[in-house]
Amino acid sequence: MACAVGLTGGNLALALLEQSEDCVKLLTLQGELDYMNCGGMKAMEITDFEEVKGQPWWSLWPAEHRDLVRESFNRAASGHERQFTADCPTAAGTPRRWSVHLKPLVAPAGPVVAVLCTSRDITGVAQLAA
Repeated sequence: MACAVGLTGGNLALALLEQSEDCVKLLTLQGELDYMNCGGMKAMEITDFEEVKGQPWWSLWPAEHRDLVRESFNRAASGHERQFTADCPTAAGTPRRWSVHLKPLVAPAGPVVAVLCTSRDITGVAQLAA
């Protein structure tokens, strides 16, 4: 899993995202995975981002949550922040519970150009609360 990023110019923001242990993803307006940070790849047990890049984000979720995930994405893509909590196993099949936050990224002229998705693994917290 190659995650080294230089700290020059535009790479600074990317380097900062790589520091997060949360799963940080950039989604296109069609809902396709365009970027995932190293912490996210580790949390999702993904060894090669190229295997999931370009896939619809909701396709990574179990069937019972896909409607919720797709609707939350659609609301974010239309300019509204969304949050939800749901279960989704990792790429290796490890059960996980995620707290998900979707934030529309807006261009200076106003239209939404992408959606930033941050997923936090709350499996341990959810198990303690049960």
